[in-house]
Amino acid sequence: MKILLFIAALLFTVSVFAQEEKNPVVEFLKKRGYTFPDSTKLTTTPDTLKQWPDTVFYNTTYKSKLLGSPTIPVSFSRLELVDGKYILSPTISIGYGYAWFKGKFIFNESDKITVDPTLFFGLVGDVSLNNNFDFKKLAGFFIGSFVGFGNFSLFEGYDFIANSPSIGIGGRIDLYTIYPKSLRPYGKVRETWKHKKSSPPIENE
Repeated sequence: MKILLFIAALLFTVSVFAQEEKNPVVEFLKKRGYTFPDSTKLTTTPDTLKQWPDTVFYNTTYKSKLLGSPTIPVSFSRLELVDGKYILSPTISIGYGYAWFKGKFIFNESDKITVDPTLFFGLVGDVSLNNNFDFKKLAGFFIGSFVGFGNFSLFEGYDFIANSPSIGIGGRIDLYTIYPKSLRPYGKVRETWKHKKSSPPIENE
Protein backbone atom coordinates (compact mmCIF):
# COMPACT_ATOMS: atom_id res chain seq x y z
CA MET A 1 0.00 0.00 0.00
CA LYS A 2 2.83 2.42 0.82
CA ILE A 3 4.36 1.80 -2.60
CA LEU A 4 1.05 2.53 -4.32
CA LEU A 5 0.63 5.75 -2.34
CA PHE A 6 4.18 6.74 -3.18
CA ILE A 7 3.64 6.18 -6.91
CA ALA A 8 0.32 8.06 -6.77
CA ALA A 9 2.02 11.02 -5.10
CA LEU A 10 4.78 10.92 -7.71
CA LEU A 11 2.33 10.95 -10.61
CA PHE A 12 0.35 13.78 -9.02
CA THR A 13 3.51 15.85 -8.63
CA VAL A 14 4.62 15.23 -12.19
CA SER A 15 1.15 15.99 -13.56
CA VAL A 16 1.59 19.61 -12.47
CA PHE A 17 3.77 19.98 -15.57
CA ALA A 18 0.93 18.82 -17.78
CA GLN A 19 -1.02 22.07 -17.83
CA GLU A 20 -1.21 23.06 -21.50
CA GLU A 21 -2.11 26.24 -23.34
CA LYS A 22 -4.96 26.39 -25.86
CA ASN A 23 -2.88 24.94 -28.67
CA PRO A 24 0.02 22.84 -27.33
CA VAL A 25 1.37 22.12 -30.82
CA VAL A 26 1.76 25.83 -31.59
CA GLU A 27 3.32 26.48 -28.19
CA PHE A 28 5.70 23.56 -28.67
CA LEU A 29 6.85 24.87 -32.06
CA LYS A 30 7.39 28.37 -30.67
CA LYS A 31 9.38 26.99 -27.76
CA ARG A 32 11.55 24.93 -30.09
CA GLY A 33 12.45 27.83 -32.37
CA TYR A 34 10.10 27.34 -35.30
CA THR A 35 9.17 30.54 -37.18
CA PHE A 36 5.68 30.47 -38.67
CA PRO A 37 5.39 31.62 -42.31
CA ASP A 38 3.08 34.51 -41.34
CA SER A 39 5.38 35.69 -38.55
CA THR A 40 6.66 39.27 -38.63
CA LYS A 41 9.83 38.08 -36.97
CA LEU A 42 12.78 38.45 -39.32
CA THR A 43 15.23 35.60 -39.68
CA THR A 44 18.64 35.76 -41.31
CA THR A 45 19.45 32.09 -40.82
CA PRO A 46 20.51 30.40 -44.10
CA ASP A 47 18.25 27.56 -45.22
CA THR A 48 21.07 25.05 -44.70
CA LEU A 49 21.26 26.00 -41.01
CA LYS A 50 17.54 26.09 -40.27
CA GLN A 51 16.42 23.39 -37.89
CA TRP A 52 12.79 23.34 -39.07
CA PRO A 53 11.21 23.24 -42.54
CA ASP A 54 9.59 26.46 -43.73
CA THR A 55 6.13 24.93 -43.26
CA VAL A 56 5.17 22.22 -40.78
CA PHE A 57 2.09 20.07 -41.43
CA TYR A 58 -0.37 18.09 -39.37
CA ASN A 59 -0.61 14.31 -39.85
CA THR A 60 2.98 14.17 -41.11
CA THR A 61 5.80 12.14 -39.59
CA TYR A 62 8.96 14.04 -38.68
CA LYS A 63 12.33 12.94 -37.41
CA SER A 64 15.62 14.47 -36.31
CA LYS A 65 19.03 13.12 -35.41
CA LEU A 66 17.94 12.61 -31.80
CA LEU A 67 15.05 13.47 -29.53
CA GLY A 68 15.43 14.33 -25.86
CA SER A 69 13.35 14.74 -22.71
CA PRO A 70 13.85 15.06 -18.96
CA THR A 71 13.05 11.78 -17.26
CA ILE A 72 12.23 10.48 -13.77
CA PRO A 73 13.72 7.02 -13.11
CA VAL A 74 11.98 4.69 -10.66
CA SER A 75 13.21 1.27 -9.51
CA PHE A 76 12.38 -1.16 -6.72
CA SER A 77 15.58 -3.19 -6.45
CA ARG A 78 19.26 -2.86 -7.23
CA LEU A 79 22.34 -5.08 -7.43
CA GLU A 80 25.27 -3.79 -5.40
CA LEU A 81 28.83 -5.09 -5.30
CA VAL A 82 29.70 -6.09 -1.71
CA ASP A 83 32.93 -7.97 -0.92
CA GLY A 84 33.30 -8.98 -4.55
CA LYS A 85 29.74 -10.29 -4.84
CA TYR A 86 26.61 -8.65 -6.20
CA ILE A 87 23.79 -8.57 -3.65
CA LEU A 88 20.17 -7.71 -4.46
CA SER A 89 19.09 -4.66 -2.45
CA PRO A 90 15.28 -4.26 -2.03
CA THR A 91 15.03 -0.48 -2.13
CA ILE A 92 12.75 2.06 -3.77
CA SER A 93 14.59 4.77 -5.68
CA ILE A 94 13.50 7.89 -7.50
CA GLY A 95 15.55 10.54 -9.21
CA TYR A 96 15.93 12.84 -12.18
CA GLY A 97 17.82 12.67 -15.42
CA TYR A 98 17.79 13.26 -19.12
CA ALA A 99 16.99 10.80 -21.88
CA TRP A 100 18.06 10.90 -25.51
CA PHE A 101 16.38 8.59 -27.96
CA LYS A 102 15.80 7.73 -31.57
CA GLY A 103 12.30 8.14 -32.84
CA LYS A 104 9.69 9.93 -34.92
CA PHE A 105 6.89 12.30 -34.02
CA ILE A 106 3.61 13.47 -35.54
CA PHE A 107 1.55 16.60 -34.95
CA ASN A 108 -2.08 15.45 -34.86
CA GLU A 109 -5.04 17.63 -35.82
CA SER A 110 -6.35 17.04 -32.30
CA ASP A 111 -3.39 19.25 -31.22
CA LYS A 112 -1.54 16.36 -29.65
CA ILE A 113 2.02 15.25 -30.35
CA THR A 114 2.46 11.52 -30.89
CA VAL A 115 5.98 10.19 -30.39
CA ASP A 116 7.20 6.81 -31.62
CA PRO A 117 10.47 6.18 -29.73
CA THR A 118 12.90 3.30 -30.07
CA LEU A 119 16.21 3.04 -28.21
CA PHE A 120 16.70 5.26 -25.13
CA PHE A 121 19.91 6.20 -23.33
CA GLY A 122 20.84 8.91 -20.86
CA LEU A 123 22.17 10.07 -17.50
CA VAL A 124 20.41 9.95 -14.14
CA GLY A 125 20.89 10.57 -10.45
CA ASP A 126 18.60 9.21 -7.75
CA VAL A 127 18.19 8.57 -4.06
CA SER A 128 17.03 5.29 -2.52
CA LEU A 129 14.95 4.48 0.52
CA ASN A 130 14.53 1.17 2.30
CA ASN A 131 11.47 -0.68 1.07
CA ASN A 132 9.69 0.12 4.35
CA PHE A 133 9.87 3.81 3.38
CA ASP A 134 11.99 4.81 6.36
CA PHE A 135 12.67 8.47 5.49
CA LYS A 136 15.13 8.87 8.38
CA LYS A 137 17.96 7.25 6.48
CA LEU A 138 18.83 7.11 2.79
CA ALA A 139 19.68 3.67 1.49
CA GLY A 140 21.65 5.00 -1.46
CA PHE A 141 22.67 7.93 -3.64
CA PHE A 142 23.23 6.80 -7.21
CA ILE A 143 24.68 8.58 -10.24
CA GLY A 144 25.02 6.78 -13.53
CA SER A 145 23.69 6.09 -16.99
CA PHE A 146 20.98 3.94 -18.50
CA VAL A 147 19.89 2.28 -21.70
CA GLY A 148 16.48 0.89 -22.44
CA PHE A 149 13.49 0.26 -24.65
CA GLY A 150 10.08 1.74 -23.91
CA ASN A 151 9.72 2.70 -20.26
CA PHE A 152 12.04 -0.02 -18.93
CA SER A 153 15.75 0.57 -18.49
CA LEU A 154 18.97 -0.95 -17.27
CA PHE A 155 20.78 1.47 -14.92
CA GLU A 156 24.53 1.33 -14.28
CA GLY A 157 26.54 3.62 -12.05
CA TYR A 158 27.95 4.17 -8.60
CA ASP A 159 26.21 4.36 -5.24
CA PHE A 160 28.03 6.92 -3.08
CA ILE A 161 26.39 5.82 0.18
CA ALA A 162 27.02 2.11 -0.30
CA ASN A 163 30.42 2.95 -1.89
CA SER A 164 29.71 0.36 -4.53
CA PRO A 165 29.13 -0.04 -8.25
CA SER A 166 25.43 -0.62 -8.80
CA ILE A 167 23.14 -2.12 -11.42
CA GLY A 168 19.39 -1.73 -11.45
CA ILE A 169 16.38 -2.49 -13.63
CA GLY A 170 13.40 -0.23 -13.43
CA GLY A 171 11.05 2.14 -15.16
CA ARG A 172 11.03 5.77 -16.19
CA ILE A 173 8.50 8.54 -16.53
CA ASP A 174 9.65 10.55 -19.53
CA LEU A 175 8.20 14.01 -19.09
CA TYR A 176 7.30 14.47 -22.75
CA THR A 177 4.57 11.83 -22.27
CA ILE A 178 2.65 14.16 -19.95
CA TYR A 179 4.15 17.53 -20.89
CA PRO A 180 4.78 17.55 -24.67
CA LYS A 181 6.70 20.83 -24.64
CA SER A 182 9.54 19.09 -22.80
CA LEU A 183 10.29 17.11 -25.97
CA ARG A 184 13.37 18.51 -27.75
CA PRO A 185 14.53 17.62 -31.26
CA TYR A 186 18.32 17.66 -31.80
CA GLY A 187 19.56 18.33 -35.30
CA LYS A 188 17.66 19.20 -38.44
CA VAL A 189 13.97 18.27 -38.41
CA ARG A 190 12.68 16.79 -41.66
CA GLU A 191 9.74 14.84 -42.97
CA THR A 192 10.14 11.07 -42.92
CA TRP A 193 8.23 11.04 -46.18
CA LYS A 194 6.60 13.86 -48.12
CA HIS A 195 3.41 15.17 -46.54
CA LYS A 196 0.09 14.38 -48.19
CA LYS A 197 -1.80 17.08 -50.07
CA SER A 198 -4.64 16.65 -47.59
CA SER A 199 -2.37 17.47 -44.61
CA PRO A 200 -3.16 21.02 -43.41
CA PRO A 201 -0.29 23.32 -42.44
CA ILE A 202 0.06 24.23 -38.77
CA GLU A 203 -0.91 27.87 -38.33
CA ASN A 204 -0.07 30.31 -35.56
CA GLU A 205 -3.37 30.46 -33.70
